[in-house]
Amino acid sequence: MFQKAELERLQKQKDLLVQQSDASRLMLAADWQRLRSPENWLNEAGNLARRHPLWTAALAAAAGMLVVKAVRKPGSMFGGLGRLGELASLAFSVWQMIRGRKPGE
Repeated sequence: MFQKAELERLQKQKDLLVQQSDASRLMLAADWQRLRSPENWLNEAGNLARRHPLWTAALAAAAGMLVVKAVRKPGSMFGGLGRLGELASLAFSVWQMIRGRKPGE
């Protein structure tokens, strides 16, 4: 049916495909380990903050205001829930203000 040369060629092609699969599997495992590391996430966050310094400053200021408002008046639980709603509204407004700006404006 098949000649010996054809079978040898198919066997070599199969061996090559198996080696490529093993190499891809090792690269995938290495990438997965890199993505799971906390250092990678910290580096990415730092890079993001360096690329968008105005957003970082605005979000830090908004977070600071939220923390100050939350800590300043520790009232009853229901009052805290109301303040939480106000703080969420403030954070949403700041987020919309930042998101609404376009690079060309």
